[in-house]
Amino acid sequence: MPELSALLAAASLGAMLFFSAVIAPSVFQVLDEQAAGRFLRAIFPRYFAVNGLMALLAAALALRPLESGVLVLCAALMLGVRRFVIPIIKEARDAATAGDKAANARFNAWHRVSVVVNLIEMALLAAVIYILLAKP
Repeated sequence: MPELSALLAAASLGAMLFFSAVIAPSVFQVLDEQAAGRFLRAIFPRYFAVNGLMALLAAALALRPLESGVLVLCAALMLGVRRFVIPIIKEARDAATAGDKAANARFNAWHRVSVVVNLIEMALLAAVIYILLAKP
């Protein structure tokens, strides 16, 4: 079961890397700003939910306390961003679009939080994958 856990964690990490390196940058190159915004508003809640649920499933399959604990932490981080940070980011973007100058600073700060959590998640997943596959 640890191998299946590592596979799920690797799939999540791969999806995160692909989205961060390919999809997100391409959105603003291909779509106008309004369409890009609509697309990202639709995809980000799903992105965080799917990756959080994959981490939970990987935790259940890891069968090792340390690795399961780290994967539960990953899930909590992703689902926490989905539940709490994404709505704040959306509200700040809406307020900025409506002319609230202070909202841009709120958007930037909370967007930075989501990026940092995403990077932490990727590092934790990579570490857990390594440990799960390296330990007999």
